[in-house]
Amino acid sequence: MTKPNTNPWLEHKAPASTPLEHALDAAYAAGPNAPAAQRAQAAVRQTLAAQAGPPMYYDLVQDTPLGPLWIAVGAHGLLAIEYESSEDSLRSYLRKLGGQPLRSADKVAAAAKQVRTYLFGDSQAVDLPVDLSHLTPFQQRVLQETRRVPRGQVRTYMQIANSIGNPKAVRAVGQALRHNPIPIVVPCHRVVASDGTLGGYGGKMRDQRKLSLLKLEGVSFA
Repeated sequence: MTKPNTNPWLEHKAPASTPLEHALDAAYAAGPNAPAAQRAQAAVRQTLAAQAGPPMYYDLVQDTPLGPLWIAVGAHGLLAIEYESSEDSLRSYLRKLGGQPLRSADKVAAAAKQVRTYLFGDSQAVDLPVDLSHLTPFQQRVLQETRRVPRGQVRTYMQIANSIGNPKAVRAVGQALRHNPIPIVVPCHRVVASDGTLGGYGGKMRDQRKLSLLKLEGVSFA
């Protein structure tokens, strides 16, 4: 009598089917049956959407004093504001966050209105939630501390480093602010160098843009 093979390494096991494979099998099995095919196709679309991650909506805001701005929002708040970026670049960034980038003027309208109103000087603050969860804990501390700098005031990189309890991290604070994904709303323009110079800022306008924001908020330079 031949003994059954009991070596688990030699046993053949069919790989488990994925949700997408199940949905595709159902679509194939439905054949020409129209109602069943429609249900199966809907299941395929839902499965693909789930695999693509949560929706992250974005749109281009054209007419602002600082030029066109890309704005992106997710379920927990603002995800990005980008100067002089391309749509492909923004979509790639949102995918890296694990989301499904979808362009929608309606979904971004509320955030876009607040940002535009602020930049035109018709409001004193931008009251929007921000989602910084994809950043490192250090970056989050730096950006949250930067949000506490009042309108019309500035802080130095050293002051921000001291405020987060890490006085030796001045250079790292500068890097965190340099990569701030939500300028204007997280007001990195309010952080300047200890020698009185503006420090860095994003985009081709750089210092001009930073200076424009500070003047808008009532900061004067001798």
